[in-house]
Amino acid sequence: MIAELSLLFDSGYPLLYLLTYEEERALRLIRTAAKDRALSTWSRTGGGANKPGADLPALLESLKRAGRGVTVLVDAHPFLADGGVVRKLRELSPVLSRAGHTLIFLSPVLVLPPELEKDVTIVDVPLPDRQAVDELFRAVCAEEQVVFPEDFVDAVVLAARGLTENEARRVFTKALRKGGGFKLSDISLILEEKKQILRKSEVLEFIELSESLSTVGGLEEVKRWLKQRRRAFGEEAARYGLPPPKGLLLIGVQGCGKSLTAKAVAGSWHLPLLRLDLGAVFGMASPETSLRRAILVAESLSPVVLWVDEIEKGFAQASSSAGENVSRVFGGFITWLQEKKVPVFVVATANEVENLPPELLRKGRFDETFFVDLPDAHERKAILHIHIKRRGRDPKAFDLDALARQTEHFSGAELEQGVVAGMYRAFSEGRELSTRDIQKELDEIVPLFATYEEKIKALREWSKNRARRASLDQSLVDLFEEE
Repeated sequence: MIAELSLLFDSGYPLLYLLTYEEERALRLIRTAAKDRALSTWSRTGGGANKPGADLPALLESLKRAGRGVTVLVDAHPFLADGGVVRKLRELSPVLSRAGHTLIFLSPVLVLPPELEKDVTIVDVPLPDRQAVDELFRAVCAEEQVVFPEDFVDAVVLAARGLTENEARRVFTKALRKGGGFKLSDISLILEEKKQILRKSEVLEFIELSESLSTVGGLEEVKRWLKQRRRAFGEEAARYGLPPPKGLLLIGVQGCGKSLTAKAVAGSWHLPLLRLDLGAVFGMASPETSLRRAILVAESLSPVVLWVDEIEKGFAQASSSAGENVSRVFGGFITWLQEKKVPVFVVATANEVENLPPELLRKGRFDETFFVDLPDAHERKAILHIHIKRRGRDPKAFDLDALARQTEHFSGAELEQGVVAGMYRAFSEGRELSTRDIQKELDEIVPLFATYEEKIKALREWSKNRARRASLDQSLVDLFEEE
């Protein structure tokens, strides 16, 4: 980060916008990058370093005579709604560039008028990296006079990644003071604090993992594809010349395991899982800022799985003129998908292809697009086996073949509903669950296919030549087995 700022200063970039909550840390980085340049800071309450109480327009006017240096405006984003200030900045830009002076807006909120888009360079201040968190933990332990086992450090640092410097400091201090020292069990405290902090962001959720690919019934082609990439995040894969996998787009019928697969990927790969809520992103005062910050958090936690559920609903207006704000956020998101170098594996799911922006389907955004259809008889049998076993019963005691034959056109969610409803039936009558209980309840379920048959058939037609099948073609398998 310091090298990047130094290069921007040396290259004559006149206007920078540093986006971060970490004001104190950002000022330290700027101070180090400025080297021997004159550095001054302005805030609304304190004015300039040399002119306490000076207003911003007066400061901007004085910068027309500035020499080589750096001026930082702290939380000055509200002034960018003032047309007069915007005009002054446009006039000032070439003057600063010639003088070797850089003006920096330092703020947690991105407010950039269209008039300044070509003049201002946005710089996202990354969250503390592994080395910075390691050094901070050691510093806090020294301040608290606590000795810690060296073999704890990696686990502690990993648990605290994704936090700001101040958040990590507070969490470390709390853990150390709670028990008068640091124990391995305190890592769970750090993780719990991190979940609370992420929850405050309102757009990211830390998901507890209890799934793996073995808990997904069917979808054998997706599972095979994922198993091939399981080790692709390590140093060994990098030495082999492999880039980290970008992500996966799962399109298909509701209730057929797309969201479950997202959870199972993280569980099987032993990676943390974050869920990005696009609805919440667009409900924020500055959606663009919210998404950029969510991406920074995800990158700081890498390697990580980022789950974007029902992505088509979030970006439904991306191609319409009425959704200019949506288009800007969407543009930033797909650019990040295309260019990201850090190991953030994105699993996006979609049900409504007619609302899916075509730009999202271009090669390079995701590694692969799979179509998830209603399960066939073999998959229905596997799904029933999983749900019966999960509820403490022996699947061998049930006629799974009969249940699979009975449930043509049922989704995985509907099969689970039948098992659970059958258990309620048996429990209310004071006896053990039987195949007949499940059959009776399945008879009462009207599958989604009965209501949306035409829509599901249209989805299947759309997927031809656009997506790979998520399921193994069992008819071919049966044919080879017969031969």
